[in-house]
Amino acid sequence: MPLAWGVWGAEDQLGTLNNIDAETTAAAAALVRRGLRFNLNLPLHVPLGEVGPLAHRHRTAPAQTLICASLAGLTVRDDRVDGLYPQGSTQWDGLCHIGDPIHGFYNGVRPEEITQREGTKLGIEHYVRFGIATRGVMVDLPRYFARIGRAWSSMGSLTASAADLVAALEQTGTVLGRGDVLLVRTGWVEAFRAAQDGAERDALFRNRTYSGLAADSAMWEFLWDSGVAAVASDCVTVETWPIHEGKPSLHLAIARLGLVLGELFDLDSLAEECARSGVQTCFFVSSPLNLRGGVGSPANAMAMV
Repeated sequence: MPLAWGVWGAEDQLGTLNNIDAETTAAAAALVRRGLRFNLNLPLHVPLGEVGPLAHRHRTAPAQTLICASLAGLTVRDDRVDGLYPQGSTQWDGLCHIGDPIHGFYNGVRPEEITQREGTKLGIEHYVRFGIATRGVMVDLPRYFARIGRAWSSMGSLTASAADLVAALEQTGTVLGRGDVLLVRTGWVEAFRAAQDGAERDALFRNRTYSGLAADSAMWEFLWDSGVAAVASDCVTVETWPIHEGKPSLHLAIARLGLVLGELFDLDSLAEECARSGVQTCFFVSSPLNLRGGVGSPANAMAMV
């Protein structure tokens, strides 16, 4: 698979976010006509707080502590969050999340340069300083496959190809443009939310047979040639899971292309509005944690139309 190192300079730490420029942001802001706002974030304790222990190999839900005090006659409340995994709920993967087994981390960054100390490389804080504000483009896979009569489920390791994405976009008359965040709804969050009990929710997470995007060369070429800034999905992994050693994956594209991936986005309400209005685009903004050297971050994302 190709390497896209040096495309945005030898010191680049943003990857495909570089496809967003001032004109892209200004044009995207003009999409806000009715002032409708859509939260795209799950609660921080979802999904890990609603599944059984060890559903993830090391991540757990955050633990909140309420602190009560009084000060100058005031009743004061403070709180603390322990055990917060920034990639445990709706999240961005940072560019230091995945390294290529042969070539290393994006743009030639060496493991010893990822320290989380001053001067650390590829941290999530670079996303923050750059600013993620652009056009979001919805591809609603369950609705698309239902329209063409093809079976789809958020589980079962089903795969949506680059050709499927092209066809879904064409069906809604939407053209993917440089700097867009591609929002891919698989139905996983909807299924998790609709689960009847904890055992069903646990199975949806723990079984790890997520349906999602293909990771072959055609998908790499489609995403690169489209100039997307990022791909964000309601799936746990964005791509079809499991992945296999020696095979291409979108997670490998983090290291090789600087591809920015977002997982566990809550796209259901926005998808409902897109289906109602027939408009698949929105103004998308996200402000990750300004965490030095962060490997990932809660997305803190919103869509507006």
